[in-house]
Amino acid sequence: MAGMQQLSKQIAIGTMQWGDSWLDETLVNKGGGSIPDDTLDDILKVLVKGGVQFLDTAEGYGGGTSERRIGEMMARNPEAQGRLFVASKFLPTVWRWTEQSLIDAVKGMNKRLNVETQDLLFIHSPVHPLPLEHWVRAACKAVDLGLVKRIGLSNCNANQVARAVAAAKAQGKRICANQVLFSLLDYNSPALQDMLKVCAAEDIKIVGFSPIGQGLLTEGLTEEGMKGIRMAMMTGLRWGDGGLNTLRSEIEMIAKRCKRSMAQVCIKWSIHKGAIPLVGVRRTKHAEDAVAAASNEWDLSAEEIQRLDVAALDRSTLEKPGEARPGCSCSRTEGRATHGPANNAPVLQEALLWPAA
Repeated sequence: MAGMQQLSKQIAIGTMQWGDSWLDETLVNKGGGSIPDDTLDDILKVLVKGGVQFLDTAEGYGGGTSERRIGEMMARNPEAQGRLFVASKFLPTVWRWTEQSLIDAVKGMNKRLNVETQDLLFIHSPVHPLPLEHWVRAACKAVDLGLVKRIGLSNCNANQVARAVAAAKAQGKRICANQVLFSLLDYNSPALQDMLKVCAAEDIKIVGFSPIGQGLLTEGLTEEGMKGIRMAMMTGLRWGDGGLNTLRSEIEMIAKRCKRSMAQVCIKWSIHKGAIPLVGVRRTKHAEDAVAAASNEWDLSAEEIQRLDVAALDRSTLEKPGEARPGCSCSRTEGRATHGPANNAPVLQEALLWPAA
């Protein structure tokens, strides 16, 4: 398997919608049913041909069925196996307390993925009563046992990243990635910028989910459609928000100049910021768009990147109401504090999709 630095395309494919549990068919996919096997095979062919290797899943996606279907897909397409980089996530739920619970969970993930060793294990959201360091030490043991090659974090702020780094170093290991919301919706948030500085100092790669804001930064957004976008709730955005309108106008102008979609502009911007954008794919067309976004056949100018930087919003999901960032005496109860209550939304959704065993 390729290492993160050797990925031929700096883009990851999200597989949250690849499960086939009844919750996937009714809740996650909004009644659209599960993706047929032949569609997954076609998606894989498009990705491999386009040089996209990184697949991101989690034990909680479809109760483990997303992982299982990735394993089955690779078994049907053996020529692609050695060209993929697959990451999954362990969620430290309140019924898990021991380091062995992580080891047992990883063994289950690997069995479903049909691999002996996982390329990258994310510790999914620091929500457990036990300290994050406990789970980092457990992940280090998984590396020692040959179950995992690399350790990553998910939804961790600057302080949490620093703590995890120290815990990993104490075990002779390192943290390789942090998966967080990274988009033009939150780029100018102080909490995100603080976290980015810590990650840069420790050579930790950012894997950024929702680079297009679940549709908030794409063509065709309507007031009615915005009501159904969870990212709007997570970031506290409302229809008619002046900052969002200015940002969307900037993206749209650049997209017209580049003759690309607004989504592709957002993804390309994310790549220029050194992140690996995580793009959800459900159809072959989605895979083709992702490949095109990461293609070297087009690019953004330095001036366009700067314009997007300036227009970017500061809607952080790394802060909680009233929580001040390290080194800052100001309270987050003003402005961005309204965005905090939804911080656990991804965790709550994942808990609904938990593996049966």
